[in-house]
Amino acid sequence: MISSCLSNHLQFMNITVVSRSWPSNERSGVSLVAAYHVKMLQELGHKISIIGSNKLIDHDSICQERTYIKSSGSGSLYSPARIDCYALRNCLIKLSPDLVIVEAWQTALTDTSIDIAYDLNIPVLMISHGISIHPYSSRLSDVIRSLAWWFYKVRKLPARIKKLSGITCLDIRSTSNRFYDRDVAYKLNIPLLELVNSPIHIPKSILARTERKLQILVIGYFSDVKNQLDALDIFADLPEELEIRFIGKRTGKYYLKCLKRVNDLKIAKRVIFSEDNECDIAEEISKSLLIFSTSITEALPVTLLEAMASGTPFVASPVGAISSLDCGLMASSKADMKRSIMSLLSDVDYWNKVSNNGLVLFKKRYTENHVKSSLSNAVLMAVNSKIN
Repeated sequence: MISSCLSNHLQFMNITVVSRSWPSNERSGVSLVAAYHVKMLQELGHKISIIGSNKLIDHDSICQERTYIKSSGSGSLYSPARIDCYALRNCLIKLSPDLVIVEAWQTALTDTSIDIAYDLNIPVLMISHGISIHPYSSRLSDVIRSLAWWFYKVRKLPARIKKLSGITCLDIRSTSNRFYDRDVAYKLNIPLLELVNSPIHIPKSILARTERKLQILVIGYFSDVKNQLDALDIFADLPEELEIRFIGKRTGKYYLKCLKRVNDLKIAKRVIFSEDNECDIAEEISKSLLIFSTSITEALPVTLLEAMASGTPFVASPVGAISSLDCGLMASSKADMKRSIMSLLSDVDYWNKVSNNGLVLFKKRYTENHVKSSLSNAVLMAVNSKIN
């Protein structure tokens, strides 16, 4: 335990938060959560600066002290990391933070920030959003992809974990390989703390089932990983009075595949594609009958936590830490997913039970106060580890 004198000294620190992207450029889970952490750290009294890889890094409401460092790539063989190390080093020297917080692995900016901060003797706290170096499935493309990460897995990742003053994980108990970095850190005796996600979009009120639209909601960028094609196949066999709304950027080859599948299934009148700036996400979550996630891999999706906070049941594939959310319905096959959805649609009492279970678990583990407390403890853990 650190002394009370040291604890008081650490209440207000100069902290630099590093994330490849910030919400004005990319509304991914990582960018949204990174901005959320910055907000909390500022509320705790810390002076915050941020570094990112986008020229339009953010708007002033996140943080006024911000720097753009040109970088690209992830560190795999198919996407080698490229970054202006000189600019990044000079930036950290100029900012002279008491602590560098790095949001997520597998980007040139975040990984290199660990190396440079360590060389400059600055404590580094990794806020891990999970690791993505193992195959998602037995498909040849997934196996080849994992092989491209092999050197990173066996050499680069352990070497960087050794440089950390502390690391957080989204789930301390999950057996998913998305938390491989957590297990390596544990073996290397790196200070470790669970830091869960919390909802970003929270509704003003909880709506009863009778007040909701006959709508299933799917949120996420269009990709093989999010697996929206399966969601469409399942939806096509559901009652015709239902609609399904996808919220995600309408770009990319996978999105075009989804459009084609909609036309092939002849369900165009029942499918809505929205971007997040075209709708109120919190309102759509609270007005939907359920949230649907067919992802083939996840860590701890903010979307499902937002569903819980809205009293909206969810049906999801049991990947990553989702299985620890024992308030929704988990299903691995299309047939089981359809049965799970129908059980919620056909039984009002069951829908109400699942809805209430989600609210209870949210209030117990995933509120902003829970996250802020854990984040504060993680900061102290990392700085105290470096001092000792």
